[in-house]
Amino acid sequence: MKGVRELKRRLKGVQNIRKITKAIELVASTKLRRLQDRAAATRPFANQLAAIMKRVAGGADPSASPLLRVHDEVKDVAVLVIAGDKGLCGSYNSNVFRAAVPVIRQLVAEGKKPHLWIMGRRAGAYFAKVKDVDVAWVYPDPVEKIEFAAVKRLAKDFMEGFVEGRFQEVRVVYTALRTATSFRPTVQGVLPVPKPEVTDDAASDYILEPEAQTILDRLLPRFVEMQLFAAILESLAAEFGSRRIAMKNATDNAGDMISSLSKEYNKARQSGITAELLEISGGAEALREV
Repeated sequence: MKGVRELKRRLKGVQNIRKITKAIELVASTKLRRLQDRAAATRPFANQLAAIMKRVAGGADPSASPLLRVHDEVKDVAVLVIAGDKGLCGSYNSNVFRAAVPVIRQLVAEGKKPHLWIMGRRAGAYFAKVKDVDVAWVYPDPVEKIEFAAVKRLAKDFMEGFVEGRFQEVRVVYTALRTATSFRPTVQGVLPVPKPEVTDDAASDYILEPEAQTILDRLLPRFVEMQLFAAILESLAAEFGSRRIAMKNATDNAGDMISSLSKEYNKARQSGITAELLEISGGAEALREV
């Protein structure tokens, strides 16, 4: 009967694990839908901002804003790495690290100094162990609860550092959300702001008031803020999407294990009952002979 007790203990443990993974899956699904709605709400503003930039860029001088300046010599590069605060999300965090490390190594090989800006506790713990890496800043709060005001402050620090010459490029490493089940680690340049490609429609004659340079000077900071905000939202959505998939797989695997253990448990219990019946019938037969 010891084997039966052991199987019962294992079966109960797997059932408890299945309840936990199912609960995490449901929470991740709810947060994923919320983030997708949040991203969808900001998309019209981002699209309109990009459209205005295309219109204004046609009549703007490349030297209209210091944020457009491409430095001839690049010595320092700020790299923002966006990862998760928690685990249980499959290979989400490790994929971000695998995308960020080659970027850092390439910059070092080119004689440039990377300055890491970290969002996510997992990224902070990972890069703290990496040698010869300058971690310039770590976001102190949970990334999940970030507000646009915090993104504006982060964008302001990047833009001030770029204009003052403390770094000549700003890049962001994040996870782009292609679909609800498809994610891709992405490296994107933020500063200098690439001048938008001007289409024939965007290059049409417009009356700009004030002049194009003034509009562009005010528009570019908003554009940088929206790029960072979109990257953070996509990373969060990808994190919860990865967690939902990982927990669903864990729940399904636990269900298969419960089914297998239940059969094994029932078989062992039936064998024990059969053995007891044989002992009882053997004892009864011995009593008749006496």
